[in-house]
Amino acid sequence: MDPAEWAALAESAARFLDSALALTDLEVRQASALPGWTRAHLLTHVAQAADSRTGLLRAARAGQVGRQYPSEQARAEAIDTGARRPAPVIRADLDRAVQDCLTAIREHPAQLWDAPGIWLGPGRRPVRGVVPSLRRELEYHHVDLAVGYPPASWPDEFVSTELTGVTTFMNDRSDAPPMTLTSPSTLHIETSPPTEVTGPPAALLAWLAGRNDGSNLQVAGPGLPVIPPLG
Repeated sequence: MDPAEWAALAESAARFLDSALALTDLEVRQASALPGWTRAHLLTHVAQAADSRTGLLRAARAGQVGRQYPSEQARAEAIDTGARRPAPVIRADLDRAVQDCLTAIREHPAQLWDAPGIWLGPGRRPVRGVVPSLRRELEYHHVDLAVGYPPASWPDEFVSTELTGVTTFMNDRSDAPPMTLTSPSTLHIETSPPTEVTGPPAALLAWLAGRNDGSNLQVAGPGLPVIPPLG
């Protein structure tokens, strides 16, 4: 894989694990920034997300088509069950899962990146999606840990790539107003009348991704439109 892409993923993983593994047992049980989830839920989810991607890569290497999760319900139930484990077990499992996934990525044969896997949402897609999707899990959920890693800490290249992708994704959704990224710091949103939303790129991404309320953005128009959840 691309050395720069690998380095960026490894750095995101290291930052996330540094924060997660430093949490005390009490802090693991406290609320995350995600409604209804403690940090135990969030750490369990990230560990299972990493394991699900490792499974896709291992299946591809075995000449099989892996399935990321049996179903949405099965994933949710596994998170709830896993979050009830002792905090030291949750931390250790997270570390193992992320390291296993990084190893599977590093050792994955170049000719098998286009091998198919069955993803929970998109369905049948190439397993090369493991790399950018794992990095998204790590960066977005690092913010959600509520440990002093704000959107402004996101790497610039992550913000640039994600902001373009999220804007395109929202533009294609029937439940969101059409929007265009007209510069690295401005969104043109086709409400009636149209709205221009300007601010630091990380703040724009955080708003679109549901990580802040947009109060730190500048709005030229009737006000910030309602944006549906990203996930």
